[in-house]
Amino acid sequence: MLNEAYVGWHIYLNNRDSIPFNSFLMGNSCTMAFRCTEWEKYLNGGRAVRLFGNIESMMAIYKKLMALEREHAPIKNVLMILDKSSLSKTYLQSGYNFVLPPAISGDRPLNAQLAFLQGFVSPDFLFPYLKYRLTGTVTSSMKAFNPYGRIRNPINNDAMNPREKMIEKEGVQYWADHKKDFPYRDGKQVINSSVIFGQQQALLLDIEKVLRRNSTSVKIVISPDYKQEKINPRDVRILKSIFGKDNVFDFTGINEYTNDIHNFYEKGHYRPLLGNKLLKVIYQTPSAR
Repeated sequence: MLNEAYVGWHIYLNNRDSIPFNSFLMGNSCTMAFRCTEWEKYLNGGRAVRLFGNIESMMAIYKKLMALEREHAPIKNVLMILDKSSLSKTYLQSGYNFVLPPAISGDRPLNAQLAFLQGFVSPDFLFPYLKYRLTGTVTSSMKAFNPYGRIRNPINNDAMNPREKMIEKEGVQYWADHKKDFPYRDGKQVINSSVIFGQQQALLLDIEKVLRRNSTSVKIVISPDYKQEKINPRDVRILKSIFGKDNVFDFTGINEYTNDIHNFYEKGHYRPLLGNKLLKVIYQTPSAR
């Protein structure tokens, strides 16, 4: 797994002098369902870049916003894609695929390099890599290698999910061939336990302060999920009390978005066609209650 925080941050740095980025797509891997080019249609000239992280935490989002502010970046729009896991995390995660760039975390560069070194020498990566260096070929057993080619837009970090090409080629047969990725659903509504308590709420308030200082327009999406679990209503109320009732959109649970299996690549991620529908709801309705 790539360290997406590093990749996204350096894509931003590489292009910010030529592209006036002022809109930031943040959150977890479900940001792949939202294309910057589609989001920009609602932003009155805004230019967007995706700055997400693997299993992103709210602390990482806060650190990224603070880094953008230190860089004197205009933070005109922020679209956050969250779930209960993101909302619960008030800490920075460790490991090569989670460590933030030192410019964001404030940590010593050496610590980040050590994390990457540990990832490099792990058997899951090092042995396939050495085999590739010796043979010059990539086999199906080399799980550390990307066999699909380009998986992101190098300008705005939009995802280019290989499964979308598979769906274009296979049509509905894709879901028949990937039944194991879609566990049985019994149609009973499950409501998650609350995850926002004192530490989480304090961090959310800190994030809101950064956004308010920068006069940022923020929209928060609580992602639809194939499992159709409903986020706890208490958590939604807290989010709306902090960021405004017109800025928080809960798409969880049993609904028109989660009922249709064709909206999902597998149980954990949904497709841009659903992301486009959600953007339309977010920007063409006065509020989501």
